[in-house]
Amino acid sequence: MDHANATFLTAADLTLAALAFASGSADIFAFLKFHDVFTSAMTGNTALLGLALGQGHVLAAQRSLAALLGYCSGSVAGTILNDAAARFRRALRLRLLIGAEAAFLAAVLVLWAVARHPVFGPHLYVLIVAGAFAMGMQSIAAKEINLPGINTVVVTNTLTLVMSAVGAALRRSLRHRRPDLSPFTPITLRQSGMLGVYLAGAALSGFLAESLSRAIAIPALAAALLAFATAGRFRERPRAVLPGA
Repeated sequence: MDHANATFLTAADLTLAALAFASGSADIFAFLKFHDVFTSAMTGNTALLGLALGQGHVLAAQRSLAALLGYCSGSVAGTILNDAAARFRRALRLRLLIGAEAAFLAAVLVLWAVARHPVFGPHLYVLIVAGAFAMGMQSIAAKEINLPGINTVVVTNTLTLVMSAVGAALRRSLRHRRPDLSPFTPITLRQSGMLGVYLAGAALSGFLAESLSRAIAIPALAAALLAFATAGRFRERPRAVLPGA
Protein backbone atom coordinates (compact mmCIF):
# COMPACT_ATOMS: atom_id res chain seq x y z
CA MET A 1 0.00 0.00 0.00
CA ASP A 2 1.31 3.49 -0.78
CA HIS A 3 0.77 6.73 1.10
CA ALA A 4 -0.60 8.54 -1.98
CA ASN A 5 -3.69 6.34 -2.32
CA ALA A 6 -4.40 5.52 1.32
CA THR A 7 -8.02 6.25 2.19
CA PHE A 8 -7.16 7.51 5.67
CA LEU A 9 -4.85 10.16 7.05
CA THR A 10 -1.29 8.98 7.52
CA ALA A 11 1.73 10.39 9.29
CA ALA A 12 2.99 11.45 5.85
CA ASP A 13 -0.15 13.57 5.36
CA LEU A 14 0.21 15.28 8.72
CA THR A 15 3.92 15.91 8.23
CA LEU A 16 3.43 17.40 4.77
CA ALA A 17 0.51 19.51 5.98
CA ALA A 18 2.58 20.94 8.81
CA LEU A 19 5.43 21.70 6.39
CA ALA A 20 3.05 23.35 3.90
CA PHE A 21 1.65 25.51 6.71
CA ALA A 22 5.19 26.50 7.66
CA SER A 23 5.95 27.47 4.05
CA GLY A 24 2.86 29.63 3.67
CA SER A 25 3.52 31.34 6.97
CA ALA A 26 7.21 31.88 6.26
CA ASP A 27 6.58 33.28 2.78
CA ILE A 28 4.17 35.97 3.98
CA PHE A 29 6.35 36.77 6.98
CA ALA A 30 9.32 37.29 4.67
CA PHE A 31 7.40 39.23 2.03
CA LEU A 32 5.91 41.67 4.54
CA LYS A 33 8.85 42.07 6.91
CA PHE A 34 11.93 41.37 4.77
CA HIS A 35 10.94 43.94 2.14
CA ASP A 36 9.30 42.02 -0.71
CA VAL A 37 11.16 38.74 -0.75
CA PHE A 38 10.06 35.11 -0.33
CA THR A 39 11.89 32.38 1.54
CA SER A 40 10.22 29.34 -0.04
CA ALA A 41 8.50 30.51 -3.26
CA MET A 42 11.56 30.58 -5.47
CA THR A 43 9.54 31.14 -8.66
CA GLY A 44 8.36 34.41 -7.18
CA ASN A 45 11.86 35.24 -6.00
CA THR A 46 13.32 34.62 -9.43
CA ALA A 47 10.68 36.90 -10.97
CA LEU A 48 11.39 39.58 -8.36
CA LEU A 49 15.12 39.26 -9.03
CA GLY A 50 14.55 39.72 -12.74
CA LEU A 51 12.31 42.72 -12.09
CA ALA A 52 14.87 44.34 -9.80
CA LEU A 53 17.69 43.75 -12.27
CA GLY A 54 15.62 45.08 -15.16
CA GLN A 55 14.71 48.24 -13.25
CA GLY A 56 18.19 48.71 -11.81
CA HIS A 57 17.08 48.34 -8.18
CA VAL A 58 20.29 46.96 -6.72
CA LEU A 59 19.13 46.54 -3.12
CA ALA A 60 15.97 44.69 -4.13
CA ALA A 61 18.06 42.42 -6.36
CA GLN A 62 20.42 41.70 -3.47
CA ARG A 63 17.54 40.62 -1.22
CA SER A 64 16.10 38.26 -3.83
CA LEU A 65 19.55 36.89 -4.60
CA ALA A 66 20.21 36.29 -0.89
CA ALA A 67 16.97 34.30 -0.65
CA LEU A 68 17.85 32.24 -3.71
CA LEU A 69 21.33 31.49 -2.41
CA GLY A 70 19.98 30.60 1.04
CA TYR A 71 17.38 28.25 -0.42
CA CYS A 72 19.87 26.57 -2.77
CA SER A 73 22.34 26.15 0.10
CA GLY A 74 19.63 24.59 2.26
CA SER A 75 18.64 22.18 -0.50
CA VAL A 76 22.25 21.15 -1.07
CA ALA A 77 22.88 20.72 2.66
CA GLY A 78 19.65 18.75 3.02
CA THR A 79 20.62 16.41 0.20
CA ILE A 80 24.04 15.80 1.74
CA LEU A 81 22.51 15.17 5.17
CA ASN A 82 19.87 12.83 3.75
CA ASP A 83 22.41 10.86 1.73
CA ALA A 84 24.75 10.60 4.72
CA ALA A 85 21.89 9.13 6.76
CA ALA A 86 20.84 6.70 4.02
CA ARG A 87 21.46 3.68 6.28
CA PHE A 88 18.85 4.89 8.78
CA ARG A 89 15.10 4.35 8.46
CA ARG A 90 13.10 7.06 6.71
CA ALA A 91 11.45 8.42 9.86
CA LEU A 92 14.84 9.25 11.33
CA ARG A 93 16.06 10.83 8.10
CA LEU A 94 12.95 13.01 8.03
CA ARG A 95 13.49 14.05 11.62
CA LEU A 96 17.08 15.02 10.88
CA LEU A 97 15.99 17.22 7.98
CA ILE A 98 13.01 18.77 9.74
CA GLY A 99 15.00 19.21 12.95
CA ALA A 100 17.62 21.18 11.03
CA GLU A 101 14.88 23.26 9.45
CA ALA A 102 13.35 23.97 12.86
CA ALA A 103 16.75 25.02 14.23
CA PHE A 104 17.13 27.65 11.51
CA LEU A 105 13.54 28.84 11.99
CA ALA A 106 14.25 29.15 15.72
CA ALA A 107 17.27 31.28 14.87
CA VAL A 108 15.05 33.47 12.71
CA LEU A 109 12.58 33.84 15.58
CA VAL A 110 15.32 34.89 18.02
CA LEU A 111 16.95 37.31 15.58
CA TRP A 112 13.58 38.81 14.74
CA ALA A 113 12.73 39.23 18.42
CA VAL A 114 15.92 41.14 19.22
CA ALA A 115 16.07 43.21 16.03
CA ARG A 116 15.17 46.86 15.74
CA HIS A 117 12.17 47.16 13.44
CA PRO A 118 11.95 47.69 10.54
CA VAL A 119 14.99 45.53 9.86
CA PHE A 120 17.71 46.71 7.48
CA GLY A 121 21.40 46.10 6.83
CA PRO A 122 23.34 42.93 7.64
CA HIS A 123 20.72 41.77 10.15
CA LEU A 124 18.14 41.67 7.37
CA TYR A 125 20.32 39.52 5.10
CA VAL A 126 21.05 37.07 7.92
CA LEU A 127 17.30 36.68 8.45
CA ILE A 128 16.65 36.18 4.74
CA VAL A 129 19.39 33.60 4.29
CA ALA A 130 18.48 31.69 7.46
CA GLY A 131 14.79 31.58 6.58
CA ALA A 132 15.44 30.51 2.99
CA PHE A 133 17.99 27.91 4.14
CA ALA A 134 15.30 26.39 6.37
CA MET A 135 12.88 26.19 3.43
CA GLY A 136 15.57 24.58 1.28
CA MET A 137 16.02 21.89 3.92
CA GLN A 138 12.24 21.46 4.00
CA SER A 139 12.12 20.89 0.25
CA ILE A 140 14.36 17.83 0.65
CA ALA A 141 12.17 16.48 3.46
CA ALA A 142 9.08 16.77 1.24
CA LYS A 143 11.00 15.12 -1.61
CA GLU A 144 11.92 12.26 0.74
CA ILE A 145 8.25 11.70 1.64
CA ASN A 146 7.57 11.69 -2.10
CA LEU A 147 3.81 11.98 -2.56
CA PRO A 148 3.00 12.68 -6.25
CA GLY A 149 2.43 16.34 -7.06
CA ILE A 150 2.98 17.54 -3.48
CA ASN A 151 5.93 19.77 -2.74
CA THR A 152 5.42 21.95 0.29
CA VAL A 153 7.46 24.85 -1.11
CA VAL A 154 6.11 24.84 -4.70
CA VAL A 155 2.33 25.01 -4.99
CA THR A 156 1.94 25.93 -8.67
CA ASN A 157 2.39 22.37 -9.93
CA THR A 158 0.04 21.09 -7.22
CA LEU A 159 -2.59 23.63 -8.26
CA THR A 160 -2.22 22.56 -11.91
CA LEU A 161 -2.81 18.91 -11.00
CA VAL A 162 -5.90 19.75 -8.95
CA MET A 163 -7.36 21.89 -11.76
CA SER A 164 -6.64 19.08 -14.20
CA ALA A 165 -8.79 16.80 -12.04
CA VAL A 166 -11.53 19.45 -11.96
CA GLY A 167 -11.45 19.68 -15.75
CA ALA A 168 -11.61 15.90 -16.11
CA ALA A 169 -14.55 15.72 -13.70
CA LEU A 170 -16.44 18.41 -15.63
CA ARG A 171 -15.78 16.70 -18.96
CA ARG A 172 -16.95 13.30 -17.70
CA SER A 173 -19.99 14.78 -15.98
CA LEU A 174 -21.10 16.51 -19.20
CA ARG A 175 -20.48 13.38 -21.24
CA HIS A 176 -22.43 11.11 -18.88
CA ARG A 177 -25.02 13.79 -17.98
CA ARG A 178 -24.54 13.09 -14.31
CA PRO A 179 -21.94 14.08 -11.70
CA ASP A 180 -18.74 12.09 -12.11
CA LEU A 181 -16.21 12.64 -9.35
CA SER A 182 -13.98 9.71 -10.23
CA PRO A 183 -11.03 11.99 -11.18
CA PHE A 184 -10.89 13.13 -7.55
CA THR A 185 -8.65 10.32 -6.35
CA PRO A 186 -7.11 10.20 -2.86
CA ILE A 187 -3.94 11.87 -4.12
CA THR A 188 -5.99 14.69 -5.69
CA LEU A 189 -7.72 15.25 -2.36
CA ARG A 190 -4.34 15.31 -0.66
CA GLN A 191 -3.06 17.87 -3.17
CA SER A 192 -6.13 20.05 -2.57
CA GLY A 193 -5.62 19.82 1.17
CA MET A 194 -2.00 20.94 0.91
CA LEU A 195 -3.06 24.03 -1.05
CA GLY A 196 -5.58 24.86 1.65
CA VAL A 197 -3.04 24.39 4.44
CA TYR A 198 -0.46 26.59 2.65
CA LEU A 199 -3.16 29.26 2.31
CA ALA A 200 -4.01 28.96 6.00
CA GLY A 201 -0.38 29.50 6.98
CA ALA A 202 -0.17 32.56 4.76
CA ALA A 203 -3.43 33.94 6.16
CA LEU A 204 -2.27 33.53 9.75
CA SER A 205 0.96 35.43 9.08
CA GLY A 206 -1.01 38.12 7.30
CA PHE A 207 -3.25 38.46 10.35
CA LEU A 208 -0.30 38.59 12.75
CA ALA A 209 1.45 41.20 10.62
CA GLU A 210 -1.42 43.57 11.35
CA SER A 211 -2.24 42.62 14.93
CA LEU A 212 0.83 41.11 16.63
CA SER A 213 3.90 41.70 14.52
CA ARG A 214 6.40 40.44 17.10
CA ALA A 215 4.77 36.99 17.01
CA ILE A 216 4.81 36.63 13.23
CA ALA A 217 7.82 34.26 13.28
CA ILE A 218 6.15 31.80 15.66
CA PRO A 219 3.70 29.92 13.37
CA ALA A 220 6.34 28.62 10.93
CA LEU A 221 8.50 27.31 13.78
CA ALA A 222 5.51 25.76 15.58
CA ALA A 223 4.45 24.02 12.36
CA ALA A 224 7.97 22.70 11.77
CA LEU A 225 8.05 21.30 15.31
CA LEU A 226 4.71 19.61 14.68
CA ALA A 227 6.13 18.12 11.47
CA PHE A 228 9.13 16.88 13.45
CA ALA A 229 6.78 15.12 15.89
CA THR A 230 4.60 13.51 13.22
CA ALA A 231 7.61 12.45 11.11
CA GLY A 232 8.61 10.12 13.93
CA ARG A 233 5.45 8.09 13.21
CA PHE A 234 6.22 7.70 9.50
CA ARG A 235 5.97 4.12 8.29
CA GLU A 236 6.87 2.58 4.95
CA ARG A 237 3.37 1.11 5.03
CA PRO A 238 0.82 3.80 5.88
CA ARG A 239 -1.17 3.43 9.03
CA ALA A 240 -4.03 5.52 10.32
CA VAL A 241 -2.93 8.12 12.86
CA LEU A 242 -6.26 9.58 13.93
CA PRO A 243 -8.30 8.01 16.72
CA GLY A 244 -10.93 5.73 15.24
CA ALA A 245 -9.50 6.00 11.70
